Amino acid sequence: MHQARTNRLQFIQDHLRQGHQPTFEAMQDLVAQKFGPIKMRMLREDLNFLRNEGLNGHRLSIKVIEGKYTLQNDNDFSIHSLKDSERGTLPLLFSILKPYERFPAVAALLTNLIQVHKLNDAEIKQLTWGVGKSARSLSDQMIQRIVDILGCINKQVAVEFNYHKVTEGAIEQQDENIVYRKIYPLQVRTFEDRYYLVGIEVGKAVAAENIKHFPIDRIHRRVDIALDDVSEEPLVFDWQAMVEQTDFENHYKHCIGMYREFGKHVQPVYIYRWFRGWAASQVQAVPIHPSQEIVQKTGGEIRIRLSVYDTPDVQNVFRKYGEDSWG
Repeated sequence: MHQARTNRLQFIQDHLRQGHQPTFEAMQDLVAQKFGPIKMRMLREDLNFLRNEGLNGHRLSIKVIEGKYTLQNDNDFSIHSLKDSERGTLPLLFSILKPYERFPAVAALLTNLIQVHKLNDAEIKQLTWGVGKSARSLSDQMIQRIVDILGCINKQVAVEFNYHKVTEGAIEQQDENIVYRKIYPLQVRTFEDRYYLVGIEVGKAVAAENIKHFPIDRIHRRVDIALDDVSEEPLVFDWQAMVEQTDFENHYKHCIGMYREFGKHVQPVYIYRWFRGWAASQVQAVPIHPSQEIVQKTGGEIRIRLSVYDTPDVQNVFRKYGEDSWG
């Protein structure tokens, strides 16, 4: 295929994946503005090619609804036919399924999503590193913030938002303790039913000590794409390179929760804790951390050992068990 047509097909596909629903005439005008005049017959052939063949073999389910061309997902499911906003939220799907991957059906589904749909290595890491929970308790505004952040991670562009400083306590209606942040987003994580944006502030060195986390519920109103002050173009970054440069894959390996003081929490330490009754049953069924080991049993009591950073989050987790847990 001639490169000019490949570029034109890619443009049409990208436009539809962004959620636009143009009429045929509007699509013809857009293509003409980008590549020069195009005949109706040629544009129809392009649309049919995307339906029947697709770029790199990934066919698109393009439907005409009320005179507008719309990308649908009602036929054979294909990750590559998803709109950008839909594809960006795939980490939530993976994070919900991941804890149950030992069940054969779930393992088969995850394998299908990764292998059959030919995701590349960076996409797989983006998907499997997302950590999520049920969204039923989240407000529409919170869900939209999470969706917007995940979309920017997928596009590898920086985000900007106004943020209520955590140290200021409860948020008031006329709260003036709001700061502006511009962040390269690396991940959305959750701990104790709270979502966090993890990333590096624009202008800071790309280093592990500069990785910060922000409770998404403290964001004021919405999350936007951050633009360059001069060019007014989105601030792009190389997600894979940033992850490798910061050793992000291991950043939370020895953490319980989100807190880590980089200069202080360098090596994990052994932490021992006793549990009894319902608390013992709970931590046996759902370990507090992957490093958890049972080192002693006495009647209905157990003593566990964790290899983690000793942070306030660790002690906060222990407090949940009240008098049924002690040091």
